[in-house]
Amino acid sequence: MQIINGLGGAFIFSNDPKRLAEWYTTCLGLDFESDDSGGMFWLVFWALNPDDPTLKYDTTFAIMQATTPISHPIPDTEPETIYGDQHYMLNLRTHNLQALLHLLESKGVTILRQDEMIYGKFAWIRDLDGNRLELYEPSPNSE
Repeated sequence: MQIINGLGGAFIFSNDPKRLAEWYTTCLGLDFESDDSGGMFWLVFWALNPDDPTLKYDTTFAIMQATTPISHPIPDTEPETIYGDQHYMLNLRTHNLQALLHLLESKGVTILRQDEMIYGKFAWIRDLDGNRLELYEPSPNSE
């Protein structure tokens, strides 16, 4: 019996959530809501429940104030494998990876690596706090 039926949210803690949320807005076009304190920014992605399409699921992505200082040292060189050397990695889906990469490069964001697999195209970048992000464009037959 499956007890978990999806991801309810992903939360990034930052020393400066306003600055980081502005980077996500400027570079990735994410439109956040915020609380009055400026310590929490969030947006909700909606999807239909596959078992009952009349119901919607929400997945919240939030950037929140860290309660203790957080350090994200960026290595001088990226590891050979892009997986397994950090506590987590967000995978952000897009409909047009190449257009997104051109936008990011125009904003001075370094594209760390790109790869194409049978189920989609991938690229990796780092946000302002040094978190490595995976960008993903699904193959048409994998959606």
